[in-house]
Amino acid sequence: MSVDPADDPAVDPAAQRVADFVSVEVGPPPPTPSRENAFLRRLARYRRTRRNRRRLTVGAALASVLVVGLVGSRFREQVPAAPVLDYRVDNQDPPSGGYLAPQTAGSLLAFSDGSKVQMAAQARGGVVEVSSRGARLALDAGQATVEIVHRPRAQWIFEAGPFRVTVHGTSFTMAWNPVDAVFEVRLASGAISVASPVAGQEIQMRAGQTLRVSLRDQSSTLGSLGTASGGREVPSPANSTKNAAASRSFEPPRTAPEGPAEPPRWSHRGWMSALSQNRARDVLADAERRGPTSVIERADSDDLWALANAARYAGRQALADQALNAHRRRFPSTDRSREAAFLLGRLHDGDPDPAEALRWYDRYLVDAHDGTGVADALGRKMTLLERSNRHAEALAVAQEYLRSAPRGTYANAARALVRSSTPAP
Repeated sequence: MSVDPADDPAVDPAAQRVADFVSVEVGPPPPTPSRENAFLRRLARYRRTRRNRRRLTVGAALASVLVVGLVGSRFREQVPAAPVLDYRVDNQDPPSGGYLAPQTAGSLLAFSDGSKVQMAAQARGGVVEVSSRGARLALDAGQATVEIVHRPRAQWIFEAGPFRVTVHGTSFTMAWNPVDAVFEVRLASGAISVASPVAGQEIQMRAGQTLRVSLRDQSSTLGSLGTASGGREVPSPANSTKNAAASRSFEPPRTAPEGPAEPPRWSHRGWMSALSQNRARDVLADAERRGPTSVIERADSDDLWALANAARYAGRQALADQALNAHRRRFPSTDRSREAAFLLGRLHDGDPDPAEALRWYDRYLVDAHDGTGVADALGRKMTLLERSNRHAEALAVAQEYLRSAPRGTYANAARALVRSSTPAP
């Protein structure tokens, strides 16, 4: 039996075609309304089933994508990260804080990647930070011989005073004399770059070269291993034509003749500009001509701050100490005076007795509250206390450091100190 769509609007053309097909194949059913209704009900159920199957198929596909994504994410999470390097000192566990000061014999730092650092007797310094790619070490004084194993993406940094040596895989010896303000490097193999306050840009060194930098003379000299020649001088921005015009605001005399008496009011010297051009020697020469005592008591904030930093760069600790103290006394409410407390702590960091450095770090922590240098002050204080065998105080500072700077420069040293002070279960 065929149903006319005009007689029953509820039946769509597709249903009509199916009904016609069934009628042809199986013959017309008996002409009863109940059979027609039963067929239409079965046809409606069939169509609903097809729609539900399509929905289930799409849902299953989406679920599969989610499962694959979750499994991939889980797999990535389970891929182990590169382990952080560890090291031993003279075949023993390193001291808490990583600071070393060998007296009669040197100390050998052996890292798990095969790299080695040999600190000479009387040298002072240590490991500041260790990562999976390398380490950062600071040499406060003395000599260290370095052999770094070349690895992809390795990152090793060595600091000595204001100098910074970046290496990837090489062998060299470096020395820092804070008293004479002289830094030296002898590069046996590989290549390194040296950041220096004297040179305007990083000094690139190749195997077989030597470098000597004097902060007092404001000179940098590149030479060759095994030669007696003095080498060639590395140009600094102070000697470049580009800086000549910019430096006209500050022109120290070629000689130092006695001039007329200084006027009562200070005449701005532009020493900050000279210092930014690495002309610390010129700043000091001009200050000497005018009399350091007079300058310290009469210079404005800019010139006094420049004098303090020029003295620091040149290794003239006494003059730097006087200038920084004078700035705190004469300009007590400035940011520079707060920073001066931190610099005074750094100035006395290498003293045999750490009391003066600790006093200034404490002063800075009180003045600066949550300033940018607080983490460094806490780290330096922790290192000094641990070096002085004041373990309980060093532990308290280490815990404070981890609360304020859990990813800071001294975080690894602080964690090592906390771990070493935790009793075994």
